[in-house]
Amino acid sequence: MKRNIIVLFLLIVAIPAVSFSQSNGKKPLDHSVYLKWKTVKHAIISNDGKWASYEINPLKGDGWLYFVNLTTFVKDSVARGCDAVFSPMGSYVTFKIKQPEDSIRKLKLAKKKDDELPKDSLGVYKMSTRNIVRFERVKSFKIPEKSGGWMAYQLEEKLEKKDTDKAKKADSVPVKKEKHSKKKKQSGTELVVLNPMTGASVTFENVTEYSFSENGSLLGIITVKKDSIDSTSVKVFHTTNSHALTLLNAAGSAKSIAIDTAGKQLTFLFSADTGSAKVFNLYYSSSALRKLVDTLSQGMPKGWSASENQRPSFSDDGSLLYFGTAPKPLTEPKDTLLDDEKIKLDLWAWTDGRLQSQQLKDLDADKKKSFTAVWDFTQNKMIQLADDSLSSISLLNNNLNVALGFNGKKYEKFQSWIGEEMRDVYIVDVKSGKRKLVLAQKQYAVSMSPFGKYIIYYNEADSAWYSYATSDATTTCLTKNLGVPFYDEDNDTPAKPSPYGIAGWCENDRYLLIYDRYDIWKADPSGKEKPVNLTGSYGRKNNIQLRIVKTNSELDYLESNKPLLLRGFDKVNRNTGFFQGGWKPASPKIIVENACSYDFTVKAKNADKVIFTMQNFTMYPDLWASNMKFEKPVRISMANPQQQEYLWGSVELVTWKSYDGSRLEGLLYKPANFDASKKYPAIVYFYEKYSDQLNNHWIPSPSRSIVNPAFYTSNGYVIFMPDITYTTGQPGKSAYDDIMSGTDFICSLSFVDANRLGIQGQSWGGYQVSYMVTQTSRYKAAMSGAGVCDMVSAYGGIRWESGISRMWQYETAQSRIGKTLWENPELYIKNSPIFFADKVQTPLLMMNNDNDGAVPWQQGIEYFSALRRLSKPVWMLNYNGDAHNLEKWPNRVDLSIRMKEFFDFYLKDAPEPTWMKTGIPAIDKGKKLNY
Repeated sequence: MKRNIIVLFLLIVAIPAVSFSQSNGKKPLDHSVYLKWKTVKHAIISNDGKWASYEINPLKGDGWLYFVNLTTFVKDSVARGCDAVFSPMGSYVTFKIKQPEDSIRKLKLAKKKDDELPKDSLGVYKMSTRNIVRFERVKSFKIPEKSGGWMAYQLEEKLEKKDTDKAKKADSVPVKKEKHSKKKKQSGTELVVLNPMTGASVTFENVTEYSFSENGSLLGIITVKKDSIDSTSVKVFHTTNSHALTLLNAAGSAKSIAIDTAGKQLTFLFSADTGSAKVFNLYYSSSALRKLVDTLSQGMPKGWSASENQRPSFSDDGSLLYFGTAPKPLTEPKDTLLDDEKIKLDLWAWTDGRLQSQQLKDLDADKKKSFTAVWDFTQNKMIQLADDSLSSISLLNNNLNVALGFNGKKYEKFQSWIGEEMRDVYIVDVKSGKRKLVLAQKQYAVSMSPFGKYIIYYNEADSAWYSYATSDATTTCLTKNLGVPFYDEDNDTPAKPSPYGIAGWCENDRYLLIYDRYDIWKADPSGKEKPVNLTGSYGRKNNIQLRIVKTNSELDYLESNKPLLLRGFDKVNRNTGFFQGGWKPASPKIIVENACSYDFTVKAKNADKVIFTMQNFTMYPDLWASNMKFEKPVRISMANPQQQEYLWGSVELVTWKSYDGSRLEGLLYKPANFDASKKYPAIVYFYEKYSDQLNNHWIPSPSRSIVNPAFYTSNGYVIFMPDITYTTGQPGKSAYDDIMSGTDFICSLSFVDANRLGIQGQSWGGYQVSYMVTQTSRYKAAMSGAGVCDMVSAYGGIRWESGISRMWQYETAQSRIGKTLWENPELYIKNSPIFFADKVQTPLLMMNNDNDGAVPWQQGIEYFSALRRLSKPVWMLNYNGDAHNLEKWPNRVDLSIRMKEFFDFYLKDAPEPTWMKTGIPAIDKGKKLNY
């Protein structure tokens, strides 16, 4: 395999591009460019809005971290920097510095173990001096969230000193060696607490955990000293006076330290057990340390204890302490059987709620399952909130006296054929633990308002939103008889349409904002006021979908004394823009709007400064800085200046009529240096609907599964992406009618060569390609990735990534059959390509990977075996151990090469590659690629 990878990288540089006319010195993209292209990620802005930081990383290899002064726009950069965090006051930024990827690769080739590899460093960049201080071998760092000048970083394990004694054995005198107990390897490492602005620092040894309070006044630290008996210490470091205090020093184990927002209270879990099965107790300190909860505490279920798998947390006001509980862990009996003496069995029982496959996938999570409990300091007692009969608790606002509880255990079996999780919903009184059933068998999202006064839910039976008042159990319908639907108007599956969702709440739960397809409605959850269209029907009148942009991530609600920032998406021309809205019904005001896709990134917490992106097919989504009015924007990143060296195509939105007369839309990508007098080969690619992605930018990256429009248009191809609409029970025919009518349309264009057409799709699109080639011979070449060919055998199969049944996909979801297999087997047969394999006349390239967790790769084997027997030209790529969409870089490059060679051979008369002529015999696996 190593040789295969090395050969692959050598070849992608050497492979010549298919002959293509060049203009202005520009050249077509080829497979060697993948390593040149970069992406921008992790954009952040300081709280005062004076600085921004972001990473520019190549698709593979070492990247750069940038710091930008948003006043002068002067930049500094650090090679291989990543994961930057600004200090709360914006005086410095801390980040990691990765080791050079090439150096790590060489060491791995030399068979070095993980602990022998060089470790990451830490960097601290001071804004005032623009200086960087570096610290070696750092594995983690933390900075307080809201205030404080201190930070902390933890080092990797210290390197062991090698024995340098070179004395000759022949000259040494034999000495009897005394036996010494072997020193235990420490689990903790050195922690440095640092004030970067003053240079002051304090060091702690053998640290396993550390955590700041939000205000930075307190740092909690756990240390573990391993010896004949392990001992643990819990310390607090006060940053105001640099004083450290030891709260606990005892034999045993401590973990999960947490501090309240104000830095006044601390908690952690501690177990005095020395065996593998440890029972933890909850400890607490405000002035003095005390054991708050143990196995005998009032309120603790019998045989239960505090769970080590749920980190404790304080409510924002510090009056409540949430933690997890679970049955006490038991010591596993000593294993006295050999491996070949053990029974290994999975029993699939019809009485199981979850399929055995799903249970096995969930096994680790089930073993670590915790049930939420709370300590109420006002009552000085523990209240158990969740248990086996109410396993999940939702706390949107941890200061509230009410929470939502969910139990879906009795509906688990239904998930196999409805797909969605179904649950009963309860109101839970945090002060008493009492629960009340308020909604039964709910399939759609249910949430509580930020201030706990209402539960909001969508009722699928009448497609309306409802509120439930927690004070008096009053239920109010909020959206009936308003003249517009609040469900997905484009839904074309047999399932009931889902809602567009909730936009947010304002303070004190006074109003709720709800989305329809285009606009935003303001509703009084009490029902006293009639809902009003907050955006004045501007969206629906102008075919613009308006959505709220949340600019303050710290708040659970929207501030009604501030204007609303809206993002608008024009459903006709696909332009986007930003709008300003208010809290009274009115048309929003356009701030900025263009033929591109605008996306909000982040706003400075304490300043009128934002970072956003804009992109279209020819423009990469670089970062721009501006104010909230988006005035005089300045581009602060330049990820891919090399794009100007290459030929680049264009895209336009097109419309045509399907065979049933309905209007359809799609995207037509034209080749670079387009010449309407020429004839171009075309590839049709599709997946549901792509037309809304008119302004998406495609970088020339190696394919995970599909054709890349930027790459193929640079090489003289037309790419056509038709939208597809569906009729229940007719997924194959629906696709055929829309794709073929779209193909008719592009073939009517003078520049498309109707005799050189290809077709490609992945997953659901892969199924449709497999189906299409049984119905038409119009395409000269077809590529199907991870496609289902046999709905009969696939129907009862398993999605192995999750362990759930595939039935729901076929009945009510994407496959849109609408019936069970036994209710209407004919529908499954007539929509399955395998039953019409003898009709295929198009050469077919398939990809079905043996670690595909979504579509069983046996589906590919079925189709390949049938076509092979029928002597149809067919090839199947199985990237060993790779996923539904390729994840491994060498495999992605290989697929890109083979897919283009395949289409070039059939659509451009390029030479036939060796792998298509003779395949790759198993004896040559890992040695030859046969491009």
